[in-house]
Amino acid sequence: MYSMVRAFVVTTVFITVLLIPGISYAQDATPSPSPSPATVASAAEKEKSEEQEPAAGAAAKPAEPAPDFWHQETMTGDWGGTRTRWKEKGVDLEFKLSNFVQGVASGGVSQSTVLNGKFEMWWKLDLGKVAGWKWWSAEIKSEVRFGGPLLPGVGTINPVNTAEIVPSAAGTSPAITAVNFTRIIPKDLAKGDLYVISFGRFDLLDTIDEQFFGGAGTEKFFNIAQIGPLTVLRQVPLVTNLGSFAYVKGGEPRFTIAVMDPNDHTLDSGIDDLFADGVTFAPTVFFPVKYFGKTAKHSFGGAITTKKYTPFDAIRQIIIPGPALNPVQPQRGSWSISYVFRQYFVERGKKDGWGLFSQISFADKDTSPITVFYDVGLGGNGLIKSRPKDEFGFSYAYTDLSSVLKDNLNLISLGGIRPRSEHQVEMFYNFHITPWMQLTGDLQLIRPTRRTVDNTVVPGARLVFIF
Repeated sequence: MYSMVRAFVVTTVFITVLLIPGISYAQDATPSPSPSPATVASAAEKEKSEEQEPAAGAAAKPAEPAPDFWHQETMTGDWGGTRTRWKEKGVDLEFKLSNFVQGVASGGVSQSTVLNGKFEMWWKLDLGKVAGWKWWSAEIKSEVRFGGPLLPGVGTINPVNTAEIVPSAAGTSPAITAVNFTRIIPKDLAKGDLYVISFGRFDLLDTIDEQFFGGAGTEKFFNIAQIGPLTVLRQVPLVTNLGSFAYVKGGEPRFTIAVMDPNDHTLDSGIDDLFADGVTFAPTVFFPVKYFGKTAKHSFGGAITTKKYTPFDAIRQIIIPGPALNPVQPQRGSWSISYVFRQYFVERGKKDGWGLFSQISFADKDTSPITVFYDVGLGGNGLIKSRPKDEFGFSYAYTDLSSVLKDNLNLISLGGIRPRSEHQVEMFYNFHITPWMQLTGDLQLIRPTRRTVDNTVVPGARLVFIF
C-alpha cells in the first residue's frame, strides 16, 4: 500500500511541475476565514474607503475583463455575476474541498495508508448591508469530514493531520463548527484603531491567523504541533462557545481576551449546559516591532479554567496514555502559558514573504497531560521568486508529558517502559497551481512518546479545491 502512496505523491508532484511554467497569476493576501481582529480591522478600513468613494457622476474606472478559468479565484467562477451581486448585498460564500493521503513509510506501531478529506463551507454576512446593522458581521461555518480514520500506527501523541480531527477522527462526520457575530467599535479608522467584540460558536483553529504557520491543516503544516501547542487543549477546546474582546491599533491586534466554555462542543450546540462545568479565561498581549528593518511580533498568552481535571481525563482530539495505575484526584484551576515570536527575513508587503517563527508553552502538570512544548521553524510564501504564491514550511517541535501522568501510568499497556518526550520534524511545500487549486507535499519525521516504537516516517499529500 505504501508503494501506492509513494507513486501517488511522485506522480502528482511531477504533473504539478509540468503545469507550473504555464500558469502564473497576481498575488493577493488570502483572506482568513476567521473573524480575527486583524481581519476585522481590514474589513473596517475597506468599509471606510467605500464610504469615501466618489459620488455618482464622477469618472469611473473602466471595467477589467473577467479572468479565464485558470486565473479566476474560484473553480466555479462568478456564477454569471450572481456571486458578485450577493457580495455587494453583504453575502459572501466560500467552499473548500481538501483531500489527503498519508502513510507510515517506516517505523511506528504498524505501516498503513489512509485516504480522507474534508469539505468546508462559510457564510460570511455583512449585517450592515443585509440588515442595516452598521459595523456588525456574522459567520456560519459547516464542514463534513469523510474517508479513512486519522492515520493509525504512528505511535505519537500529536495528531499528524490537524484537519482530520475535526469534527471527528474517523468516518463521515458533519458539523456546524461556527455561528458567531462580531461588532466593530471604531476609534480612529484612519489609523486602524478600533475595538472588536465577538460572541457565539467558534472553530478556534480558524482563528490562528498566522503568516508562517496556522492554516488549520488545510493550507500549511499538517501536524498540530506546528500549528499550536497541545498544552492549551486542556483549557481551550477546539470548538466551543465564547465571548471575546480585542483592541486593534494600527491594523494590528494589541490585546485580546476570551471567556469560553471549557467543554468541547464540536458535535453538540453546548447551549443547554453552557458553563455548567466552569469557565476558561484566555488573555493575549501582542507587541509588534521591527528588527533589521523587517516586521516582527511578540505575543504572550495564557489560559486558566475553573473546571476540575486530572491528566488522564479525555481530550477528544488526542490519545492520552493510560490507564492510571494509582488514583489521581481532580484539581481545579488548570492553566497554561505561551509565547510566540515571528520575524520576517524576506518581506515584500503585508503578509507577503517568509521568516522565522517559534512557540514556547508550559502547562499545569497536575491537570494537563502535556506540560512542555516548543517549536522553531521557517515558513511563509514566495521562497522561489517565480512562484510568489507558493507556501513552504520547515519546523522542529518538542512535546513532553506531565510527570504526574508518567508517574501514575499502568505501564503494561506501554510494554512496561515509561514514555518519553516526542520529537517531530515536518516540512511541506504548497504549490498554488491556480488560485483555486493547491497541491502540497508533506513529510514528517517523528520520535514517538512510546519507547518501544521505532522512529516514524510519515509522507503525505494534500489536494485542495476552492469552489
